[in-house]
Amino acid sequence: MDELRECEFVKSWSDFDPSIASLSDLVNSGALEEEGAHSIIDVDRVIESDDPEYDEDGTVRLLLPQEVVQYFGTDKPTREIVESVYATARRRLPPVLRGSGCCTAIYEQGAPCGFAFWGITGD
Repeated sequence: MDELRECEFVKSWSDFDPSIASLSDLVNSGALEEEGAHSIIDVDRVIESDDPEYDEDGTVRLLLPQEVVQYFGTDKPTREIVESVYATARRRLPPVLRGSGCCTAIYEQGAPCGFAFWGITGD
């Protein structure tokens, strides 16, 4: 997740304020305290919980196996399945708390190949 946050910093913040040279500088500057970045920069850790209703500010929760099947119709969703569900039914997906997100492994030909992240970080 750190790599994703760094990539988002380079893409969306590196030209915004030349005095902020790194993600660490941005976090320490206080610039995110009131509104946040409205991106993955606003979350800094992945958590696990047996409670599918659990959300914690500043976190991404790994979906439970039964949630993966419930939301995506399979225990091994592909990127295409996740993107399709997100595009057509994102309001059904957790999280409900602003400043948090969820993730699940995605698969290609039955083998894990990455993670999909989504969440609510802004208004």
